[in-house]
Parts: sequence; C-alpha cells; structure tokens
Amino acid sequence: MSHEGKRYSIFPCITTEVIEYFTTEYICRQAVAETRWSDGVIVCPYCGGVHSKVGMDSRYNCKDCNRKFNVTVGTIFENTKVDLRKWLIAMYLVSSHKKGVSSCQLARDIKVTQKTAWFMLHKIRGLYGQDDTVSLNGDVEMDEMYLGGREGNKHEDKRTERTQGRSTKTS
Repeated sequence: MSHEGKRYSIFPCITTEVIEYFTTEYICRQAVAETRWSDGVIVCPYCGGVHSKVGMDSRYNCKDCNRKFNVTVGTIFENTKVDLRKWLIAMYLVSSHKKGVSSCQLARDIKVTQKTAWFMLHKIRGLYGQDDTVSLNGDVEMDEMYLGGREGNKHEDKRTERTQGRSTKTS
C-alpha cells in the first residue's frame, strides 16, 4: 500500500518538507546567507565593511580588512562541529513545539548526544530575547499560589508562634 501524495496531518508534512529542503550543507549556508544579508549587501563581521566578495572556497573576503570569513561568523553556528543542517532542523523543531522541547527529545530527533542537544537548545533559546526590565504594577492576578512555606523552614524571627507544620494562621 503506497502512501505517496497523501497527507495525514499538517505537522509531520511540514517537518518532512523542512528536512527534505535542507539536504546539503551548501543549501543550508545559502539559506543562512539569504537570511543574514537579505538586501544582498555582504557585511564583514570584523570591520563592518561592505566591500566583500565571495572566494572560490565559498568564503567571503573583505577588501577593507583583508580577512576571510564565512556565513556562520558572528552567529550561534560559529565554531561548532555540528552540521548546519542539524542546527536549522533543531531551530525549526524548537520553534514549532508549543510547549518547548527537551534536550533528550531533541537529541533523539536530530541524532546527536544529549549534551550536544542541551548546548544547542541554550544557544537557540538565547535568540529568544526576554525583557525582564518591565515590572508589573497595579492589580496582578495569579492562579493557585501558596505563599509562605513550612514553619520549620522559616527563620526563627519569621515563625508563627504556637503552630506546627504549614500554618496559615496570621496572628
């Protein structure tokens, strides 16, 4: 029984299309280059010069500082031994899971060790900037929270007298 051409659900189909699209390292590098320099102007990560050209070894050569660089310099992909293909698939998997993905699951999905998957997850999550400088003000509502703790864990000055365990008595 052939399953070609049939779509059973949206998510596996999209994942398969991502895996099928990023088949070679060259395609992955081209995708990163198009994303990084979408206007077509290649900017040197070392000096900021815009007069860079592509060499024979698919590395870029800056005419201003005369340094060679590739598309991964200055990104989370720099100085890693993991294939760019696995990085891009991992980024897709992390961004497509609603509740996130664990390092163990990512390791199984892209066939790397758990330690490598943990490293990759931290780099990818670092891209999702979080602004903690905004403080809450006014009335703030929360669901199911217990503020306090066991009396035995509190400092002697903070303990409620003549109570045992978790006391909610406040006088």
